[in-house]
Amino acid sequence: MDQIVQFLKSNMKVIEASLMITFIIALVILFIFAWRTEENIESKPKKIKKMVTISLLSALSVVLYYFIKFPIQLILPFIPGFLDIHFSAVPIYIGGYLFGPISGSIIAIIRFLVKLPGSTTLGTGELSDLLIGLATVLVSSIMYHRNKTKKTALKSSIAIVVVWLITSVLSNWLFILPFYMNLYDFNSVLGMLKVIPGVNENNYMLLYILYAVIPFNLILSSLVSGITFVLYKRLSITYKNIT
Repeated sequence: MDQIVQFLKSNMKVIEASLMITFIIALVILFIFAWRTEENIESKPKKIKKMVTISLLSALSVVLYYFIKFPIQLILPFIPGFLDIHFSAVPIYIGGYLFGPISGSIIAIIRFLVKLPGSTTLGTGELSDLLIGLATVLVSSIMYHRNKTKKTALKSSIAIVVVWLITSVLSNWLFILPFYMNLYDFNSVLGMLKVIPGVNENNYMLLYILYAVIPFNLILSSLVSGITFVLYKRLSITYKNIT
């Protein structure tokens, strides 16, 4: 066991690079499947209706990202206060369910581009949200559009939570926390993590992921996925009734 631990420590850079490359390749493959999944042949009125709806969903996503959020510390005091609960991903998944994975991805990218100039995290938080948004909407929308049933929608909702957790752990481990540690004073960033029980300079990454990243993103993804599951069918019926 000790040999395995030593091997992982001595080859950590290689492991991190391999995970990053694997994640990028997975996204590219998902985009290829997404392009094949989403239908491009539509009448002109339907295209206009679709474009207007995507614009509205994008605007709603930005509004929810900027203005409607609250710190996770209100629920879990041992999680750092810079992590906020917000529901800006709900319009992304609704767009993906309505039109397909490419449309959902467009909403995620618009949210990222609009929020980027006002970033308080030098773009790292927004980049993480973009990666999570793309990975989750691609997987969930591809699943749903292959078989549009309530059962499939439930499976897609569960897939959102699973993919969200995996992506959040990888993004925080590979670039977000290391970026802040390099940009700011190490002890200053470590001080922000002191709300986590037992954290120190040797275990900060592991405890941050176990006590902050996973619980926070599990709560957030479950809330967002649940809201999407409840709202989607009603909004889908409303959309179809609009002429």
